[in-house]
Amino acid sequence: MRRRKLGTIALLSVLLGVTPLLLGLGTSGGRDVMHPAVDFAATLVDRDGTQVDVTRLNIAGDVQLEGDMGRGNLRIAFDHIASVELSADSHDFSRAVVHLKNGETVTLRVRNSLTIYGQTTVGIYQIRARDLQSITFKS
Repeated sequence: MRRRKLGTIALLSVLLGVTPLLLGLGTSGGRDVMHPAVDFAATLVDRDGTQVDVTRLNIAGDVQLEGDMGRGNLRIAFDHIASVELSADSHDFSRAVVHLKNGETVTLRVRNSLTIYGQTTVGIYQIRARDLQSITFKS
């Protein structure tokens, strides 16, 4: 009886240990928001006017902005972007006016739930698109 009880406890311990991995909560899924492929520095301004300087700017580990343009989808690499101005468009989406380094301007519709990450001097900063007013990339 005692041997069976120890076996049950061991099995439960193993199951509890692997459950996060099976549910996709482990580090092997998704991209690394701590170490994006390229290090971009920017100033983020939230809807209240708070400015935050960040390095390692990324969106869920990607170094590109993705949004809808008409009936299609457009991805713009950060190295082509000078700045982005965001404004609430609806409950689910924001309007992103993207100012490119070549002088062109592109307007995208991005999800309000889009999460932007960056490294500050004191820790990792994250903010949703719906709470962000602008992104200005540093040269």
